[in-house]
Amino acid sequence: MMNIFNTIRSISFLFLLGMMVPAWSAEPVGEVGFARGVLTGQIEDQPPRILGKGLPLHNGETLNTGTSGFAVIKLDDGSRMTLRPNTTFKIENVNTNDGQENALLRLFRGGFRAITGFISKRRPDAFKVNTTVATIGIRGTEFDARLCDGDECAEENKSLADNSSSDTQQPASTDSKVIGRIALLRGKANALDMKDQSRSLTIGAAVYEQDQLQTGIKSFAVVAFNDKSRVTLSPNSSLRIEQHVYKPEVPDESNAFLRFFRGGMRLVTGLIGQLNRQSYRVGSPNATIGIRGTGFDLVCDGECENNQAGFNPYRHSLVARLMHYFIKPAYAAEQGGLYAQVWEGAIVIQNQGGSMLLEEGETIYIKNALTAPETVPNIPVSLRKLGGAPRPDKVNVPDDLFSGVDSEGVKPGLYVSVRDGDVEVKGADGSIALLGKGEASVTGLDGATVRLKFVPPFQKFDAVPSPDQVTPQMEKAVQFLGAKGVEKKEFECSLQ
Repeated sequence: MMNIFNTIRSISFLFLLGMMVPAWSAEPVGEVGFARGVLTGQIEDQPPRILGKGLPLHNGETLNTGTSGFAVIKLDDGSRMTLRPNTTFKIENVNTNDGQENALLRLFRGGFRAITGFISKRRPDAFKVNTTVATIGIRGTEFDARLCDGDECAEENKSLADNSSSDTQQPASTDSKVIGRIALLRGKANALDMKDQSRSLTIGAAVYEQDQLQTGIKSFAVVAFNDKSRVTLSPNSSLRIEQHVYKPEVPDESNAFLRFFRGGMRLVTGLIGQLNRQSYRVGSPNATIGIRGTGFDLVCDGECENNQAGFNPYRHSLVARLMHYFIKPAYAAEQGGLYAQVWEGAIVIQNQGGSMLLEEGETIYIKNALTAPETVPNIPVSLRKLGGAPRPDKVNVPDDLFSGVDSEGVKPGLYVSVRDGDVEVKGADGSIALLGKGEASVTGLDGATVRLKFVPPFQKFDAVPSPDQVTPQMEKAVQFLGAKGVEKKEFECSLQ
């Protein structure tokens, strides 16, 4: 009873202080979406105020959650964040004006679960969260961050091990959905996921199955895959990663299928091509390429970009050529089609017109999907340089693009795990961990940051809900501290 009395007295005192605060002159940059337990806000030199659902949030405001509560905050760019219990979090600056988009936040203690809005999508380097040991750079994503400064995180891990099935204890090395990363980028490139949602690519950005990669008119990109295969995309090119499964422990299940749409690509195969070479293929509008452990170039010119045109057998008839000549004489010599050139190993080119084995140093041309491949001396000079895009085997790729460490227990520091998108964690010592979907990192108190081989169970199975889980229908049913055995009756209060 005494604890309850003290809690009510504290709340009443804070409420009175909040009533004494003068009208806020700053423009709001967000609002409280939901609060359970005590949530306070304070701007420097002003008394704290109790916050509840719908109340505005301002730049410079520091938020605090109680020991048995959590809150969901919403920023004006659409970002939503669940502040965990015992969290101190500051909105340093949020700006949603066109061309000036910026979000700078600071985590002092505790943690949060976030779904970012349009600032991180429009300007990939403009959304950051600072902590005492590291800076988190966000590029349109869903992620969790937590400062573990004592034994709490370790105790949660132990509780999960004691009270849950063995599934919650297994290292999440298979959690990572990342199959590749951008190793080199000049200019601009983007990726379309399976839901046709676009994201800008930067050096180190994660690449996933079903991503369609596209480079700008004066841009090129080199993608390094987890099996050590690499692809260079030349300017104005497009490639979709239909399948890419690398299972060294089960070679027969390793496979890759890339679908090339336009522009130019340069490919050097990796371990999948060695483990199961029959299952490494590249599709194009004019032919399918079977890989024999190799390196080669594909250049798609003119009508090769148009799948329907590639299947039109009349496009190269005498009448069509004459019409083409009189209507567009400047382009009368243009043929279009697909060129392939092997610079290492061999490939097999096959379409409805036939098949051909292409070996090192040879070049072929395919007019469309119905015509057989034919040997030519070289790729036309105008296409041969591929806009300066380098051979992927000549690009220096960092060794740690996919590496991770096994953490011995849960040590104090900053833990970041990614549910979707890309996050860069830069430690105070300058070390960097690039994270994609299903990946995590830890930054020690010395500022050293490393990528983990697994998502720690206390984050993977966090009972505190992510922002999208707190819906009006679910607000009263949330059991957010079940992993610690804290029941609803211990909540300090409920403000809505």
